[in-house]
Amino acid sequence: MRILIVDDSLVTRVQLRAVFEAEGYQVREASSGEQALQILDGYSPDIVTMDVHMPGMDGYETTARILEKHALPVVVLTASADPYSTSTAMRALEAGALAVLEKPVATTAADFDARMAEVLQVLRNMAQVKIVRRPSKAVGPSPVAGHSHTPQSSLQLVRQTAQAVPQLIAIAASAGGPAAIKALLQNLVLPQPWALILVQHIAAGFLPSFRDWLASLSALPVMIAEEDQPLSPGVLYLAPDGVHLGFCAERRVRLHPGPPEEHIRPAANYLFRSVAQHFGRQAIGIQLSGMGRDGAQGLAELHKTGALTLVQEPRSAVVDSMPQAAIALHAARLVLRPEAIGLLLNQLATQLAPASTLGKRE
Repeated sequence: MRILIVDDSLVTRVQLRAVFEAEGYQVREASSGEQALQILDGYSPDIVTMDVHMPGMDGYETTARILEKHALPVVVLTASADPYSTSTAMRALEAGALAVLEKPVATTAADFDARMAEVLQVLRNMAQVKIVRRPSKAVGPSPVAGHSHTPQSSLQLVRQTAQAVPQLIAIAASAGGPAAIKALLQNLVLPQPWALILVQHIAAGFLPSFRDWLASLSALPVMIAEEDQPLSPGVLYLAPDGVHLGFCAERRVRLHPGPPEEHIRPAANYLFRSVAQHFGRQAIGIQLSGMGRDGAQGLAELHKTGALTLVQEPRSAVVDSMPQAAIALHAARLVLRPEAIGLLLNQLATQLAPASTLGKRE
């Protein structure tokens, strides 16, 4: 594996290089964003590690500039305790970075080996990801196996869904998800007559920064879900670190420390299955950009209840594995770009009668 380290700290570059080369990897270094862009004009690494706080171009701008020209996986390494760094790291995810991790500190630190092992595992995984270039022009609804979704049939789905009075929007995203979530949220017209709940695969410790970043994008209140919490319309809830999120019979939040699914906890499959059980066709499921298959099986179960299930158009996703997995299971009623998903939700909201109370069953 060929790795480009982008970091203005010589100490950090030396530490990372030593570990990477000990694993047999080829390494090149850049001390600034500008130097990284120059190197990439004549060098093609398998993956880039990106610092956040650098003189000149910061990690966000450098990531954005790299991905304008190169289909390369970028993993951000940052100091999680630094508010500036974590804010910039969230913007780097928005620009298309695949993951953000806490930067390993001094080799004498007790957790150095554990943090480096996590970095190495993420780099191995992300280096295999095929980065999908996002088209500059909007892509309309795409056909799903066995279906042909024209704008007219989309409107028919809206009318059918409105008859069920949706109470909940359940969303799943992983690598590349923040860019899709931004596009979706910024196309929503408020108020939204349902609660929204999101499972976003993100490294432990970064969820509060992710919450704050989402709150900066939209007027929707954003909070990390809590045990036994009732859901309120017009609020976006995030699945907490390290536990699965589901619901009880009263449609209140249930957090479960069960084993990971698809190596993930919280898992989108767990969320979608619970939504299928407790909300059925009074929910809408959305599968966005991500690596792997998490969410596909659960979305298929939600689809079987008659719920409206939406999947991101794979060509518009930074990473298309999760959307493709859902499409392969025939779990999607519509395949749309994130912007179009937001507009469709607005259209559906206008079809609803006055918002009913969450928890009310048909």
